Amino acid sequence: MAPGSPARRRGCRAAVAVLLAAALTGGLGACGAGPAPAPGSPPAATPATPTPTPSPSPPDGPEPTPVAVVRADLAAAAAPGTVAPVALTIAALGLEVPVDPVGVAPDGQMEIPPLAERAGWYRFGAAPGEPAGTAVIAAHVDSVASAGLGPFARLGDAAPGDAVDVVLADGSTLRYTVTAVERMAKPAVAWADVFRRDGSARLILVTCGGTFARDAGRYSDNVIVTSEPAGQR
Repeated sequence: MAPGSPARRRGCRAAVAVLLAAALTGGLGACGAGPAPAPGSPPAATPATPTPTPSPSPPDGPEPTPVAVVRADLAAAAAPGTVAPVALTIAALGLEVPVDPVGVAPDGQMEIPPLAERAGWYRFGAAPGEPAGTAVIAAHVDSVASAGLGPFARLGDAAPGDAVDVVLADGSTLRYTVTAVERMAKPAVAWADVFRRDGSARLILVTCGGTFARDAGRYSDNVIVTSEPAGQR
C-alpha cells in the first residue's frame, strides 16, 4: 500500500479512534519507555533498575544501607559536539512532533515530556546522525496534561519503508527508513538492546499501545518502530 494512500489514512484514523475510545472510557495512562542506562555506563550495559530505599530499622537494629538511585539531576551532560534533534516527521502518517532532550527520571525510567504533543530524545545515548548506536525518541500516546491523544498515537500504523525525517538543531534534516514495527507486552521488551550505544546506527521510536489497565493506570504494550539511516536531505 502506498504511503499516504486513502486506505492507509483510513487505517490510521481507525487506530487513533480505538485509542481515543480507550482514553475516554478508561482514563489517560502512564506510558514508560523502559529503564534507561545510567549515564556514562559502557556500551550495551544492562539498563539501570530503580531500587527502593530500605525502610528505617528499629532503634536497636543495624543502620540501613544507603542505596544509589539514578537521578536525572545528577546525570552528566550530553557529549560535547552533539547536535540534538528538535523535530520529527513521518509524512505517511501525517505525524509531526517537536523533540526535547531528556534524561533519566528518579525511578530509573527514561524521562518523557508530560505533554503528549512533544517527544523526548534520550540525550545520554546516541544522537541521530552519529555513526553507531541507537538514538531513542519516545512520547506518550496520550497524557493527562494533554487531555487527549498525541501524535505518537499513530505510530503503530507505520510500515517498513516509511520515511522518518529528523530535524536537527543546526537546521539540517536526516532521513531514516522504517525497517520494523513491533508491538509487544512491556515485560517482553529487551530494553538493553533498545538503548544500545554500540552497533549499527539506528533510530528507535517508542510509545504505548495495547489495552489500558485502569487499576494500574497504564497500557499493556509498547509500540517500537525501528529505522535505519537513509541519508541527509
